[in-house]
Order: sequence, then structure tokens, then C-alpha cells
Amino acid sequence: MGEPAIFTVAAAGAQAYQWLKNGAPISGATQATYISPPSSTGDSGSSFSVSVSNYLGQVASSPATLTVVPAASIEVRFVAPSGNDLNAGTIDQPYQTIQHCASTIGQGGTCEVRAGTYRETVVPNSNITISAYHFETVVVDGSDPVTGWALDHGSVYKAKVILNSDDTNQVFVGSDMMTEARWPNGDDLFYVNWATAAKGTTGSQIIDPKLPKVDWTGAKVHLWSGQDPFGNQTGKVTSSGTGRIGIDVGQAGTCPFICPAEKGYYYLYGTLNALDAEREWFYDADSTTLYFFAPGGADPNQIDVRSKQRSYAFDLRGKTGVTVANITIFASTIITDEASSQNMVDRINAMYVSQFTDLPPAADDLNGASFSILDVHRKDTGIMVNGTGNTIQNSKIAYSAGSGIALSGKGNVLRNNLIENVDYVGDYASGIDMDGDNNTVQYNTILTVGRQGIYIQGVMNEDISYNNIFNGMLLSRDGGEIYACCNQVAAGTRIHHNWLHDTQALIGGQGDSFPLSGLGIDNGSSGFQVDQNVLWDNKKYNILINGATSTIPNNNHIANNTIPDSSSGAHIGITLVQQCTSTSIVDNKVVSDVTDLNNGNKCMLSNNQSTAPGATEMSVSTQVGCNFSGCASTRPPEITGDSVTSCPVNPPLTGP
Repeated sequence: MGEPAIFTVAAAGAQAYQWLKNGAPISGATQATYISPPSSTGDSGSSFSVSVSNYLGQVASSPATLTVVPAASIEVRFVAPSGNDLNAGTIDQPYQTIQHCASTIGQGGTCEVRAGTYRETVVPNSNITISAYHFETVVVDGSDPVTGWALDHGSVYKAKVILNSDDTNQVFVGSDMMTEARWPNGDDLFYVNWATAAKGTTGSQIIDPKLPKVDWTGAKVHLWSGQDPFGNQTGKVTSSGTGRIGIDVGQAGTCPFICPAEKGYYYLYGTLNALDAEREWFYDADSTTLYFFAPGGADPNQIDVRSKQRSYAFDLRGKTGVTVANITIFASTIITDEASSQNMVDRINAMYVSQFTDLPPAADDLNGASFSILDVHRKDTGIMVNGTGNTIQNSKIAYSAGSGIALSGKGNVLRNNLIENVDYVGDYASGIDMDGDNNTVQYNTILTVGRQGIYIQGVMNEDISYNNIFNGMLLSRDGGEIYACCNQVAAGTRIHHNWLHDTQALIGGQGDSFPLSGLGIDNGSSGFQVDQNVLWDNKKYNILINGATSTIPNNNHIANNTIPDSSSGAHIGITLVQQCTSTSIVDNKVVSDVTDLNNGNKCMLSNNQSTAPGATEMSVSTQVGCNFSGCASTRPPEITGDSVTSCPVNPPLTGP
């Protein structure tokens, strides 16, 4: 019902047709196919026939009887915090939990969720929609209130609560994350208040005359240290003395690149002895006791203190055709798996999606020689998109110790999202961690990341376009806003129409000579087409192709990009490439020379200069990045003749 009926006839040699309804000619119905107006119940039982004629005469078809079936009504149920799961699910008698609605409603149904906070993990049926009713504010919260506080000492209170015994705990006041107690004190996720290791520091001890005179034995240490610290590492404090601590990072194989060293940066955490400042907390898993120094020295009984209790807001593993829309997610995330397909996440606001603090080596890499510490929680944090044909769009994702979105599978789409303040642990997690094939990443804005905005590994036929990526590499070295590694063959992958800019170190010191680039194709990776991008204000190399002694960066085509940057590190760089084979760098609009540091065969370079075509498809009207509140950033400078207008270069901060 409500849909047109379609009738058709096949007749050889016909010259004229006339369709009839209940024996009466239908005006204008003179073709081989007749499409009726939208049907109603009154049309049910009507007969339709057609008269076909040519010069030999006329013949009538047998009549066809139309049966009109009433349209299936779309099932809509309602959820509200004041409801009851024994209710009927109507707007006047809503359910209380999203889970009850999502697990009982039929295919094609919609759960309309009223304003409020829902502390649950939702595992829905397939082929349903879960949405905020009329854009009301709906929060699915992974945290629960902590109550029953008693004064311990000074302004430090304590409460009994069961939290995780691992490194994934979080404490909040309202929507503000508190800091696990540390020394030196500090709660900025990226402008970290580091301590600096002094002379005499080795792989097994840190020397620092500024160390407070407390027993640090049993605490944890977080380091950003080494000759080329392209990742952070963590370990345990094994002994403590005046001006020194013994440490075990268990990863000697990462040296000399990532390891404790003189002038390396570090902080200590994971001990009650560090709890001495507002906003700090410590959890004793043995006694299930949470200690907390509230903001302003307040009594925690008088404020909204909560702890993380659930990892997932929506569990879509194995689900098909689920839509989640217009919902805020707090202290939890969304997970899919290889069996998930055709799911849609639209207009969500996800904050504090994933948390961890430790970077242990993998079980098969105990000495760290394979640098497994870089991959800790890279693929299982953030919004996890796997499977086939899933979409994340029009959404905000902020605050993750690991990735913002972990993308794998095939044919998935990430479009028009804002991703910020992620990878604050400083491993190889990223704004978008890309794996899989035939995925599309378009119109996203990614900023303020510990390492790269997009990490590409093991991909083919990916489309990475119209993204605005900046302010990355804040806790790392030797990488870029988009970074591809290592020795991969990315056939069919195109990186195009992106803005990649403002990769500047927050802090000076170790590894300053290593790249902080806009785009890095590293360790002999091959098969990338890079075109129509605009790159500027990246500290060292706007584009870098780096080889290795045993790899060949083959079949990379770097063409028609614009680099409006005249700073000393603005080059396109080619380093450690023994054979370029079919790689080419052509028609890029630049004001700095291409730096070719090959020791072997030179790469194909042609027409890379200020008069080259460059990114001819990028104009002032081209949309780059997402298009809602919070997405805006400065537009690129311009090349005029051989000079660049308005290209600021921000110097690094001095060390602590």
C-alpha cells in the first residue's frame, strides 16, 4: 500500500498499447509498461489488462488482479530514565534502559531515547535504529558515581570502590578527567611537566638530584627518551635512593633509539607517595581503596566524582544494519568486529573513549627488539571500526590514550568527523589508525595528537582525501601528520586533496634532528599516489620518502602538490633510498629545493618549483576537513612568485 504497481507486456510486432482498469481504458497508458499511481486499499481486487494492436488487428491480454497489502508500520519504542522496562515502551510509558528496547524491538524498528544519562553497555539487535528523541541530550556513560568518602589525611580522602586492577582506570569530576598521581605534578596531556634525567642515567637507573626524598620502589616510570624517541616507554621502579631510582623497562632491544638516557624526559606514577596535589588520585587494588585530592581541596562527598566502569557504550560485534545517532558517549566507546556490516554511527559526541597508561612489550618480544611497545592498544582503542560497509560520520571524538578511530576491514567509510586530543600516551596510536582495504577517509579534521594524525599500515586501495590534519607529533619524533610504514605495498592507495600542516615540536631536546613532516612514507613503503595536497609549516620535511638498506620505495608518485613554505625545513626529502625505480616526484609547486640524499640511483625529479602547476584542484572554495562547530582552522598561505605570504613557523619550547 502506498506504492505504485508496475505492469508490463511483451508483444512482437506491436504498434499500439492501451491499458485498462476493470475494463475501462486508462488515460495516457499507451506504452508497453504501465506504472499506476500509489495504490490504496480501494485498489485491491482491481483487474488490469492491456489491448495490443498492429496493422493485422487487435488482441487483449488476460486480466491481472491487483492485491494491495497494507504497509508494515515502523515500530517505534521509547526509553527514558524515569521509565520501567516492564512498561509498554510508548512515549507515555517508556522503557528505562536502552538495552531493553534494543534487544526486544523488531527489525526496522527505532528506539527513541529521551534526555538523560544511561549507565549501560548496549548490545542491540541487528537492523534497528537507536537515536535521541528530537535531538534531546542523551548520554551513554561508562562511569559510575563514587560515594562514601572519608578523610584520610590533609585534603586527601578515600573511598571503597572496585575498579580494574590494570592500567585502564579513570576518575572524573563532572566531565573533567582527573590525573593519576605523578611526580612532577601536572595534568596537561600534551604539555607534560617532565622531569629530566641527569648524567649517570642508564638503562637500569635514573639519576636526578631533584627527586623527592620518598621511597619510589614499586612505582611506575613513563619515559620519552633516547637518540630517536619515536615512541614512549614505561617500566617499574625497582629501588629508590637519594637522587636516584633503579628501573626495569624490560626492553633493552629498543636501545639506543628508545631507552633511558641522560637528558631524557620522564615522570613517575602508580604510587600513593606521589599524591600531593589537587586533582590527583591513586587506586590501591589490593585494598580496593581510591584516594583522591579533589579540586580546591573540596570534600568529594559534595561534588560529582565518578570512576570508569564500562569499556563499551555500544557493542556492535556481529551486528548488521544498526544505526546509532545523536548520542553523547562518555568514558566508553563503540566496538565492531569482522562480522559487523552496514552499521551507521552518525552525529555522536564521544569523549574519553579509551584509557591506558602502560606500554609493555608483547609476549613474543620481551626484550623489545621488534618495538612491540609501539603497537600497544593501537588497534583496540578509540571507536573500533571493522567488518564491511560500516560508516562513522558527522561525529566528534576526543580524548583517547590510544587511537581516535581504529579502522580495519573493507569498504568502511569515515567522513566529516572531528578527532582531537588522542594518543596522549605517546605510542604509535593515531587520530585514525588505518588497516584493511578499500576504505574511505574523507573530510575529517584531526588535531592535537601524540604521534601521527593518520597511520597507514598494510593497506591497499584506500582513499584518504579532503582531510585537515595538524598539530600532531606532540609526544614523538621521526614521523608525520600522515605516516606510512614499513616496507608495505599500498597498491591503489591515493592520498589527495588534504591539508597537512603545523607539525612543530612542543619541547626541544632529544631527537630534534629527526623528521617532523607533513607526510612521511618510511622504510621503503611503496605504491602510494600523493597528489593535490597542500602542506606547510611542518618542522622538517613537508614530504619525506625514506628508504632503508634492505627496502626499495617503489612506485610512489608524488605529483601536483603545493608547499607554500619557505622555512629551512620545508623541503620534499628523499633519504636513504638505494633504488628509486619507478618512484617519481613531479610538478610540485614549491619554493624550496627537493633534497635528494640518495647514495644509489637518483629518483625521477621533474618541474618541482614555484612555477609548477601544484595542487591545481585546491581553491579557496574547496572544503577540507569537517564542516561543523570546532572544525575551523587557518587556511594555507600562498606562493607569490618565489616567496610565501603568511607562513608562521613556531619554534619549539625549551626543555624543562
